[in-house]
Amino acid sequence: MIYSHSEVEKKLYDFWLKNNLFDLIPKSKNTKNFSVLLPPPNITGKLHLGHAWGTSLQDCIIRYKKIQGYRTFFIPGTDHAGISTQTKFEKILVENKVDRNKMTDKQFLKELNVWALAQSNHIHKQWKSLGLALNYKYETFTLDKNVNDLIALEFKKLYDKGLIYQANKLVNWDIKLQSAISDLENIKTETKGTMWYFKYFLEGDKHTFVIVATTRPETMFADTNLVVNPKDKRYIKFLGKNFINPVNNKKLKMIADEDIKIDFGTGVMKCTPAHSFEDYAIAKRNKITKFVSCINPDGKLNKNANTKIMNFEGFDRIEARQCIVAALEKLGHLIEAKPHLHNVGKSERTGEVIEPLLSLQWFVKMSPIVGNLKKLLKNHEPSYFPPRFKNVMNEWLNKTEDWCISRQLLWGHQIPVWFHKKTKKIYVDVVPPKNVKDYVRETSVLDTWFSSGLWPLATTKYGAYKKMTSDFYPIDVLLTGWDIIFFWVARMLFQCSFIDNTVSLKNIVLTGLIRDKNNKKMSKSAGNGIDPDDMISKYGADSLRATLISGANNGEDLIFDEIKIINNRNFINKLWNANNLVSNIPDTKINVEKIDYVDKWIINEFNKVLTVYKKNMDKFAFAFAWKNILDFTWETFCNTYLELTKISNNPETKKVINYIYKQILIMLHPFIPFVTEYIYQDKYKDKKSIMVEKILTTPIKVATKHTDALLLIKIFQSIKTLRIKNSLPLSKEININIVTEQKYDIKLLNLKLNKFFTNINKISNLRDSEIKEIFVENGFTIEIVSNLSNKNDEIRKNEILLSKLKNELDRSARILSNQEFIKKASKEKVKIEEEKQREYMRQYMQVEAILKKIKK
Repeated sequence: MIYSHSEVEKKLYDFWLKNNLFDLIPKSKNTKNFSVLLPPPNITGKLHLGHAWGTSLQDCIIRYKKIQGYRTFFIPGTDHAGISTQTKFEKILVENKVDRNKMTDKQFLKELNVWALAQSNHIHKQWKSLGLALNYKYETFTLDKNVNDLIALEFKKLYDKGLIYQANKLVNWDIKLQSAISDLENIKTETKGTMWYFKYFLEGDKHTFVIVATTRPETMFADTNLVVNPKDKRYIKFLGKNFINPVNNKKLKMIADEDIKIDFGTGVMKCTPAHSFEDYAIAKRNKITKFVSCINPDGKLNKNANTKIMNFEGFDRIEARQCIVAALEKLGHLIEAKPHLHNVGKSERTGEVIEPLLSLQWFVKMSPIVGNLKKLLKNHEPSYFPPRFKNVMNEWLNKTEDWCISRQLLWGHQIPVWFHKKTKKIYVDVVPPKNVKDYVRETSVLDTWFSSGLWPLATTKYGAYKKMTSDFYPIDVLLTGWDIIFFWVARMLFQCSFIDNTVSLKNIVLTGLIRDKNNKKMSKSAGNGIDPDDMISKYGADSLRATLISGANNGEDLIFDEIKIINNRNFINKLWNANNLVSNIPDTKINVEKIDYVDKWIINEFNKVLTVYKKNMDKFAFAFAWKNILDFTWETFCNTYLELTKISNNPETKKVINYIYKQILIMLHPFIPFVTEYIYQDKYKDKKSIMVEKILTTPIKVATKHTDALLLIKIFQSIKTLRIKNSLPLSKEININIVTEQKYDIKLLNLKLNKFFTNINKISNLRDSEIKEIFVENGFTIEIVSNLSNKNDEIRKNEILLSKLKNELDRSARILSNQEFIKKASKEKVKIEEEKQREYMRQYMQVEAILKKIKK
């Protein structure tokens, strides 16, 4: 049967489900638990290639742990994703010409629930297509009752300890959404703007002024001070003096702050704490507490923009900008306007320019919670892969600000706060007050990250199935992108530690971003996004998984190129074809006394690969593990050992083939589960599924020096290369001499080689000066006695090869002399590049020697 991914993959997932192969196995004294937390995807539509990458890696871990004998829990779930889901659904209503304003909140939420369920169903289909071994019986949704109860409990405990408070503070405000949003949803975009320079006159002096540069004249109505750097000699004499705000004639005292850049603008900055996070921080440091906003939540200027000098109350903040400039120019305050490139925050969901705005919101005091976490981390700190992210996390924990947790939405966890209608007394609890009719409930919902931060507990100890899942907490592995280490990973650590006094994660594995073959970040907006469903349809889930899992080391970006999927599909096809050379043998026990030296060689080679594979998989070095087993399977096992033994009549050799091939399937299973399961069921009847097989802990060991085997392999590979290079048929007999100081059994070697129309004439320590065609290997030289081609052809071929090797050496030298590469790359990556350079140099010297011999 020819390999067809669609035929192989179409029924196996249902087979795994039907046979409960993803379920929790019964507890026993000899089994250890192991959990992997699936970052719950937002139920806003289809999963993208980044999801496919992360989930493939997570599934690779869980399947590896299964074949190690662990009792595994791959924790599934989906996220309601408050802002993302509500805004997307509202857009769909607009597209379908449905008037949102004519719907009651109850109707809106009912329709949204129906739509969200449809998105969740599609996500499940994609999980199935990728072959994820998820424990569906214990799936959780962030709006499930148990999650809502846990979130309310956390809120109450924080509130009771005085760690949650309501205050009128500066937040990221989405004018269109009419809600506070998180920093993650505030996308900074480089934008062409204008820097205006205005005169601010010294109080009581019509001739002395300072020039203040700003990109936001519309906020001048809310200025509180002018600020300079204390080291700026130009303005020291003005410190403590008042200047007059040109839009409202209010006094602005000049103060000093070290964060002001002397060389930016004029060195004088207007301080507007109600409309800038930087200014808010300056005001806080300088104990400035009285300040007002000049912009309403709808984005229009408020009554503070109505002054004796000018009136722009009711104007949209953006539209008012040019009007204010024109008014100030007329008054003689405008010096100049210059083009200015700066970062402007825009809402990820609505595209609106984000307005830093004073708003009454709920906040969490971070310092005490982080302090408690730090105490726990002293003895229970997670392991980070790569380790550098430990410092990244610790740096963030040392500079946390209070967290705004309220959002003005309908879709989400409603804040468990009730206000008494008469007394205004606040009631906070998991359950409503008994006399609930006398209360009004807080209408805001919690930030999505508040529920996500409790995800490890919500899916295990506090889950709906906690009797079965509590043992899997703390979570053994969280694998996610480094870009949300602060937004999600940190929150899981400090939120779970507060409610359970534990560190929720044992191992944190971080990936980079996905980029296209031109090194551009993949995204739908950039037009270079790739649908994983399309790749699965075209090449199969196994080919896509192998490409994603092996595509990058931890913490590094993945460069996605379709040619890599094709290469991995070719490998899977090679594995498939090898099945034809593996016999179905009832008795698989190998008699090591009856196997020959080539069989012993492959067993020893496999044992080396097994050791390296386990080492890499245990430290989540998937790319290295994949390359290790791929190279062995393709070159060592298929291209060499199977070729050498396919005409063997030794029954023990067939057992060795069977043994190695089965172990290869088991080792490859975490990467390419479908094809390995399919071949396993076709070839081996030991157990109902490869998923219940175990990776070897005590492999067969054979004592042998196998020097003859090494020479045989090198000769076999060299002659195979020679035939391809010279387009020689397999039937063309090739005679060779071996030049070496070591002793070999020529009869033993020829016994194998003669079957492939190759013959060793002699083995000696003297070179034959008349023979020009040679292969130089470690410890010996192969002389080609047979005449293969004319001299000019050989010179041309070797000169081309020498040129290619020279280019590779130059490239390698550039990389290894690049200090940025040495500094940022992992030790493993640097080591690989050094090994490449040594190999290129070895090949260069070999070809150079061959050319000299030919030209003599």
